[in-house]
Amino acid sequence: MSTAQVSLAPTPSRGVVVLLVIQSALVAVFYLGACGFYLVVSATAGWPDSLGPEHDPKDYWPALLWSAYPMVVLSALVGHILAAALVPAGLWTLVQPGVRRQRRLAWALAATTALCAGMVVLIMTPVGQHLQNWMLD
Repeated sequence: MSTAQVSLAPTPSRGVVVLLVIQSALVAVFYLGACGFYLVVSATAGWPDSLGPEHDPKDYWPALLWSAYPMVVLSALVGHILAAALVPAGLWTLVQPGVRRQRRLAWALAATTALCAGMVVLIMTPVGQHLQNWMLD
C-alpha cells in the first residue's frame, strides 16, 4: 500500500495578510471613494476648475452611503500619510523569500504597494491638492 502525500501551499504569515488588507482598503477607499466621487461630481457639475464652495461634496453623497463618507474624507485628507508609511513596509515584505515564493500574494502586494505610492505622488500634484481642498469644503 502506498500513501499519497498532499503538498499544501504555504500559508502567508498573519502580518503579510494584515498589511495586504490595510493597503487594499486604503487604496479602495481613496481611489474608488474620493477620486471616483470627485470624477462623478465633476462630470455632473462641471470640470474641476468650476468645483468650489458652491458644490459641497456632502450635497452629492448618496444617502445610503453616509456611513462611508467619513472614511472617504479621511483617506483624501490624510490617507497619503498612511500610504507613505505602507510603501516601505510593502517593499520590505516583498523582498522576503517566503512572500516571493507565493506568486499571487507577491503580485497582490506589489500592486497595492504601487497604488499606495501613486496616492502619495497624486496628492502632491495640483489635482490632488484640489481634491483635498474640495473635500475640506
